[in-house]
Parts: sequence; C-alpha cells; structure tokens
Amino acid sequence: MSTSDTFEEGIGYESYSCARCRRLKKKCSKELPVCKNCSKAGESCLYPGRAPRRTKRELEEARARGEFIPSRRLKRNSSLDSESATENVHSGSDLPTVANESTSIKEHPESLEAASSFLNMLASINGRDDTVPAASPSIMKLVSTEGNDKQTTYPQGKLEHELHKPDSIPIKPSSIQIEAITAVFKGGRTTPMVGPDEKCRQIERPLYDRFIAAYFKHNHRSYPLINKIEFLNKVSTIRDFTDMEGKYDDTFIFQLYMVMAIGCTTLQRAGIIGKNEEGLSEHFSYLAMRHFCKVMHLQNVETITCLLLLGIYSFFEPKGNSSWTISGIMMRLTIGLGLHKALTTKKMQSMSVIAVEIRYRAFWSFYCFERLVHTSLGRVSAIDDDDISVPLPRALYEEEVEDIEVTKMMISLRRIGGQIYKQVHSVGAGKKKLSMEEKQEVIQNLRKELDMIYTQKRNKIQESNSATSQSGGNSSISFHSSDIWLAMRYAQLQIMLYRPSALIPKPPMESLSILGDSCLRALKHTYTLYKKKLQPLNWITLFRTLTICNTMLYCLCQWSIDLIESKIEIQQCAEILQHFGEKWVFAAKCADVFQTISNAILDISLSNGQVPNMDKLTSELFGASNEYQDILDENNVDISWVDRLV
Repeated sequence: MSTSDTFEEGIGYESYSCARCRRLKKKCSKELPVCKNCSKAGESCLYPGRAPRRTKRELEEARARGEFIPSRRLKRNSSLDSESATENVHSGSDLPTVANESTSIKEHPESLEAASSFLNMLASINGRDDTVPAASPSIMKLVSTEGNDKQTTYPQGKLEHELHKPDSIPIKPSSIQIEAITAVFKGGRTTPMVGPDEKCRQIERPLYDRFIAAYFKHNHRSYPLINKIEFLNKVSTIRDFTDMEGKYDDTFIFQLYMVMAIGCTTLQRAGIIGKNEEGLSEHFSYLAMRHFCKVMHLQNVETITCLLLLGIYSFFEPKGNSSWTISGIMMRLTIGLGLHKALTTKKMQSMSVIAVEIRYRAFWSFYCFERLVHTSLGRVSAIDDDDISVPLPRALYEEEVEDIEVTKMMISLRRIGGQIYKQVHSVGAGKKKLSMEEKQEVIQNLRKELDMIYTQKRNKIQESNSATSQSGGNSSISFHSSDIWLAMRYAQLQIMLYRPSALIPKPPMESLSILGDSCLRALKHTYTLYKKKLQPLNWITLFRTLTICNTMLYCLCQWSIDLIESKIEIQQCAEILQHFGEKWVFAAKCADVFQTISNAILDISLSNGQVPNMDKLTSELFGASNEYQDILDENNVDISWVDRLV
C-alpha cells in the first residue's frame, strides 16, 4: 500500500470516492469531511456512496425506455464496456467515451442526439429542470471534461441542496426532511448583495459583530441553545467572514450566518440600522442555506440547533406553514434522540457540567419554539408535558443569571399556553362529560395558575429593571424586560382561556365580559409595544393580533364590549395591521375591515351614542365578521374558531 493510501489515525474516511473526483476522473483521498482534491480546489465535497448496480435485464429495459442510446463507437465496444458506460449514467458520473472527445462527435454527428438525451437524463437525475436543447457541436463542447476543474455555477433561485441529488428522494430521514422544508420555506434562495458583476458587496467587520451581539441580547434569552462563550470565542478567531469554507465545519458556518440573519431582523425592528442594510438578513440566510443539506444529513443535536435557528428566521415569512413544518421535524428529532428525558447518573458522570447544562437548555429551546408555534396556530403539540423529565435551565455563572430568568419566564408562559389548549380547546376537552360547574372549575384553576405566573414574573421584571436603571444599563432592543410585554401576554392568554372553546362552546355573559376586557387590554399593550418598536412584525404577532380581532368581533356581536370605549383600540388595531408591509396581503385586507368598523363606531360617538337604527349597526358588525372570516379562509389562516364552535 502506498503512502497516499495509508489511513491517518483519527481521521474519518468514506468507502467510495466523492462526486467531484468521480466526475473529474481523479483519485480521491476519501477523507471526511472534505477530500484533499476538493480542499485544494476550495470546492464542496459530497460523498454519494456506492451507486446501485443493475442487472443485465434492467439495463436492457433502460435501453428500451430510451434512457441510454449507444453511439456507433459504443456499439463497436464489448458488451462489458457498454454495461459499464450505462452504469456510469445511473451513478451520476460524467459522460463516458460517447462525449469524451470532440473528434468523435465531428466524425459521427448522429451521436449528438444520443449525447443530448444523456445530458437531459443526467439533469433529471440531479434534480435540475434545465434540460439541454437539440444537440449541436457548440453545445457538445460543454460536455468535455478535459481541464474542467471548476465547480458548475448556477443562477440564483435554486438552493444548492436542491441540485445535489444523485437520485430521486432517497428513503432516508434527512433527504425526506430536506424535501419537506424546502417545499415550504421560501427564504435563502437569493441574495440582494450580489451586483451585476457577480461580486458581493463588502461588509465591514463591526456590522457582523453588531448582528451577533443583537442575537445574544434578544433571541438567545428565549432560546439559549448555543454555548455562548464557546461560540463567541470561535467567532473571535475568524479573520475573514468571506473565507470560512474548509476552515470551519458546516454546522458552525450555518449557525453563524443564521445568527447574523436573525440579529439583523432584530436591529431592523428596533430601527437601529438603516435601509442600506435591510437586505443583509436575506443575504446571511442565503449563505447559511448553502450548508443546509450537509447539516441535515448529520441527524444529531447540531441538526436540531440549526433547524431551530432556521425556524426563528422563518417567523418573518407571511404565513406559518414553514415554521409549523420545521417545528414538527425538529421535535421528532428531539424525541428520537431522547433529549426530552433527564440523563442517567452514569451518563452524567461521563459528561462535563457545561455539556449537561447545554443539552438541557437545548431541549427547552426546542420546546419553547414548538409550543409557541402550535399555540399560535391553535394546533396540537408534538409532545406532552407529562413526557418531559428534563430539569429547568440554571445559571452556570453570575453574568447569565438574568438571561436564565428570562428563559424560565418563557418556559412558564409556553407551558401554561399548552395546558390551556389541552384542557380547554383540544378535541379531548370537548369529549369530557362535565357539568357546567366542573367546566368552570377547570377555567378557574387555570386562571389561578396564570395569575400566579404573571404576578411572580412581573415582580422579577420590575426588580431587574430597577437594578438596571440604577446601574445605567439599557436593553432597548429586547421586549423580554418589558412589563408591558408581559401584561400583553397575560391578556392574550386570558383571551385563550375565556373565548369559545371545545370545553365551553358558548361562554356565559360573565366570561364574555372578561373576554371583551382582555381583548381591549391586549390591543392596547400591543399598540404600545408597536410604537416603542418592541413588537416584531412577524407572522406570530400577526396571528396573535388576528386572534384578538377575531375574538373582539365575536364580543361586539354579542354586545359584551362597549362600542364607544373600544373605538380607540379598534383604530389602533387597523394601524398595526396596515404597517406589516406589502408582502402581508391578508393583513392589509383585515385592516380594511377594522377601519370600516372604526368609522362606524366614530359615527356613533359623534352622535353622542344615539343610534337611530341599531339593527343596521348590528348588521354591519355581523357583515364585517363574515367578511373577516372569508379573508381568513381565503388566505388559509387557521384561527377561525368561531365558525366551528358557534
């Protein structure tokens, strides 16, 4: 065995050559994660594994279907060579001798048709839809592999992992997950930072650092899944953010770019960065998604971490389909890896204290994301609280005590939201044979728990803000330290508790009075946060706002909200919906409905509450409610619970 073939200790190796070495007919070193040839060329390295071998009968059937049409030169070769060439086609390798030399094409022009057919089939195998037109000598020059050391470049609009398909979707979890996510997540396909000269705009190092700092200042508190110190130490070693390929692993590069994409959206919401930087979040997501396929094939905790970051970024798509799909895949992987279970004593002894804590924090991050998505959409969760034995996160050092308190607050709010859904809105809640007194007891017990959580967390926020104020600190970009935000969530959870449900389809007037008051308070707090630029304009905020609107329309039609008192909140609701942006079409349509209601209420207030035709007003309210429900149905917004229950 030669020196080059000797396996070095501690380095992983694949059994078969990578796709690029096969294509270029080069000897592959088979090292993981990148072979020497690809590393030297600075290209990505993909190991497709051994191609499935086909029987002689299968090869003949392939010929009959037109998948392989031999040229005259191939006909003169032995049957063994013919079979070998056909196998190359189905293993995704480069063209065999039929298109290896331009002289052969010139001597046998009739072989052009066969080569063109081959290219079309190869494009289909690789998942591309850009078939080759009718063959011509100029087109066939592109087929030659002589001196071709450059990776094929593709126009923007397709993700890299959509092109790297050696076969149709393999029946393995990672490939199926990749297909599911790319079908619904539409971000990361283009970058606005590339000019006509195909060069990216230069980004200064301080801007990178600001995005990363914004992520850890705001988003990391809700989802503390990344080892902050280790991550930032690794970032400090980066000398050039445009030259990380081959120097850092794919998971770190994905996480870094997605952290910056999320941090960018946080600074945009706070109004801290200008219009020149608005396209950076999409640019960073584009750079992250180039590593998505390799990350998904790992199928480990790092995969779930990357999925969660992608899920947070997906909040800024107009609908919740991508977040819902990502959360489902993420929680399936979480359960499959047993992350919802506390570690055994023996396992903990083999791990460091930091490793154990990061594992537990990772689970609670996945839990909070999944629970947020499912309660916002009003759908069943993928995991029940009774199946979780992981202890709550704890601070490892003094500097993160405040952050962990925020994390625990988020877990408490997500948990009570899940309990309200399970005991009040689930199908099982409607099947229980309970008396009205027993149903009211369920509501009262949940209300007591909700009140206790709100009181405890509000006191801690006020203590923290008082200490921060005395030290001259500032946390303006994060709403987690805002008691107004907590009051808004408290009102929203009350709406969830008292609105028509599977448990109580038609609430009594006493509950409707509480419900109406909660709607007005929730809208008031939402508007205050919106004006302070502490309310992210993502689909979570939109669906919560629409749920409040939905509930308020119901209360107005039941006359459990005073019209004159509600005119300000309804006008504020319309203003919030109008400012979501151009791509949020159904938000604008809903804003028009509430603007109409606001105008009608204004007319009433100007007449000193004297309404000559109350039936007309009632008709307008019910008409607005019906139009509103039609808009929700038209845009597949899954919060129209009134139609199903009343």
